Amino acid sequence: MTVLDIFFKGGPLMYVLLALSFLALAIIVGKYKQILTINSKHKKLANSIASAANAEEIDKVIKESDNDCPLSMVLIKATTLMDKDYIVVKDSIETAANIAVHKMESGLGWLSTISAVAPLVGFLGTVTGMVKVFINIAASSSNGIDISLLAGGIWEALLTTVGGLVVGIPAIIFYNDLVTHTENTAKFLQEQIDDFMINHNKSSV
Repeated sequence: MTVLDIFFKGGPLMYVLLALSFLALAIIVGKYKQILTINSKHKKLANSIASAANAEEIDKVIKESDNDCPLSMVLIKATTLMDKDYIVVKDSIETAANIAVHKMESGLGWLSTISAVAPLVGFLGTVTGMVKVFINIAASSSNGIDISLLAGGIWEALLTTVGGLVVGIPAIIFYNDLVTHTENTAKFLQEQIDDFMINHNKSSV
């Protein structure tokens, strides 16, 4: 029996689980690519800022940086507000950082939903499969139970449960890992904001 044979025996809900698995895979691959790109740009920008000799050089590095990464977006916002009150500047760039992190979190909600919905779809398949089993039992009670008729419903019940768990378990694992990466990026942004404020103020004196 091939994998396709097993898939088809799971019933129509297996197609729902297949669609959910492709959606989850697309989100996971896209988010990890995003994280790798952002981390690379963050490291490059942080090193350039660290090697700057004074506030003017820091501002120049920031203005010439790739504004596609969260750190660059936040620091560009900071450089436009440096003549304002310290508290106003800090609050403004922290707001910008929160917006940048929120953009990084886009798609994670769908991954979390898939991790919760997939096992439920599998459970629904279990219920509908067992309903078919009992319908077949009731229909054949007068003539004896045909095992072959019952087998189809039991196959569907078991396979959709397995399918739901196969989709849901990796989805929740990757979701938690991606959340951890996002939280680490948020911490990195906060550290860089604090360092920028301290170094810029020192260099400006």
